[in-house]
Amino acid sequence: MTVGEDNTNRPGLRRWLPLLAPLLAAAAVATGLAAVLAPRQEIGWFAYAPLSHQTFTSDTIVLMDSGARAGYLLIAIGLLTLAFWFGYRLGARRKAAS
Repeated sequence: MTVGEDNTNRPGLRRWLPLLAPLLAAAAVATGLAAVLAPRQEIGWFAYAPLSHQTFTSDTIVLMDSGARAGYLLIAIGLLTLAFWFGYRLGARRKAAS
């Protein structure tokens, strides 16, 4: 390549560049889903209620580890990126039509 030559004039790169954001967003959503759906180690939890003289157990308590939190964050970032990209493309198409 010589001085002043632009690397973005290659037809292959120019064709894939607009699809970079949705592909990365879809990859983030897929990775987030994999992190959220990964098998977790179950933990037991119980408490002694001294006034009732009974052991309290609960199946409704949800403890979220850092992997699940990261997965939900990746899903949210990916979906927000996809929404932004679709809105931008729709706006650009309407502007070009008018």
